[in-house]
Amino acid sequence: MARIKVLGSGKEVGRAAILVEHGGRGLLLDYGVNFDENDRPIFPGDVRPRDLDGVVLTHSHLDHVGAAPYLYSSITPKLYATKVTLEVTRLLLLDMIKLNGNYLPYDEKSVDDMLATAEETEYNVEVEAGSFTFKLLYSGHIPGSASVLVEVNGRRILYTSDVNVIDTKLVAPAKLNGVKADVVIVESTYGATNHPPRREVEERFYKSVREVVESGGTVLVPAFSVARGQEIASILAERDFEYPVWIDGMIRQVAEVYASHISYLNMPGLLLKALSNFNVVRGWQDRKKALKRPGVIIASAGMLKGGPSLYYLRKMAADKRNAVFMVSYQAAGTPGRMILEEGVFGEERLPVVARVEWFDFSSHIDQRGILKLLRGINGIEKVVLVHGNPDTQKVLAEKIREDLGIEEVEIPANGDTIEV
Repeated sequence: MARIKVLGSGKEVGRAAILVEHGGRGLLLDYGVNFDENDRPIFPGDVRPRDLDGVVLTHSHLDHVGAAPYLYSSITPKLYATKVTLEVTRLLLLDMIKLNGNYLPYDEKSVDDMLATAEETEYNVEVEAGSFTFKLLYSGHIPGSASVLVEVNGRRILYTSDVNVIDTKLVAPAKLNGVKADVVIVESTYGATNHPPRREVEERFYKSVREVVESGGTVLVPAFSVARGQEIASILAERDFEYPVWIDGMIRQVAEVYASHISYLNMPGLLLKALSNFNVVRGWQDRKKALKRPGVIIASAGMLKGGPSLYYLRKMAADKRNAVFMVSYQAAGTPGRMILEEGVFGEERLPVVARVEWFDFSSHIDQRGILKLLRGINGIEKVVLVHGNPDTQKVLAEKIREDLGIEEVEIPANGDTIEV
């Protein structure tokens, strides 16, 4: 009998780690980290590398890949991911080592050892790993991201990982319609709510940007380095925004990886246009220049926990002509969340006089999307909810039972095992 063991993302958002087991062997789907209030990484449950026939990384966000190098020392299970995921994962892991190295049980060599075992895997190609067969399927989350369809012992298990069903500049909707699966492990981050229509969010964002810049102000857009920053740049490029736009931080490096693999992009021309027409910050002189004229600065980090966005915030916060437009999720306890809720930032609790707004550019599926996704999958016997908080998951579970007639909906905690 096959089993699913939840090592991470059980009744929590992030720290994804799903182990599919059969006959004493395992296929590990993601191995990510979360961070505590002091920015120290929290790892998922343990797994023995020698028991693994493979490790599949679905995409490059740290909450899905941040613990993976820990598995690679003397025993090195083969790693599977798309080419873009592997390249961006390397960037992010090396950056995490630079920032959090004292708290990590691995180093740069571990990252190199891990990537040395990697097999670049394309969508819809059947891969055999021991007694497991799997395919990566297009998930619509970020460039290179994948859902995983695993076949073992006559059972078909679909792990959606992070997934989306809307059209964006960087990625098209997930391509999971018509897939046959006995068990679906689906993310439930926004399982109790629905996002506003993306086109409306884009238009409101662009209109707000123009209002600020045309009034003589500068807009700071703190953005996640992976996908969100490039999405915002593409939105401005699509509309031929004529004022200066500056791109700062790791957003640039990730954009360059994406631009070198345009087959993974939904509308590659927009990102290429942004990289060609906008200004890339390459040092402190450029940062000072970016602040001299009205325009837009897209900078990491997305929650204002560090990086160049924090530098710009300190320079811009006291001027009411300026704006801070947040486009990324703002976790509790982060400077971005404090600004949204209290209008201040930093230990000194400095006031933010600049205009502050948040725009819902989430790359995660919402409740409406989850129901649509599950309707399109054939033969579902059981749904397993991960990557969400328990209250949200209870609401979603009831909705799935009511609307889809699927009675078996499980909400496992970390450490739980589900027989399939």
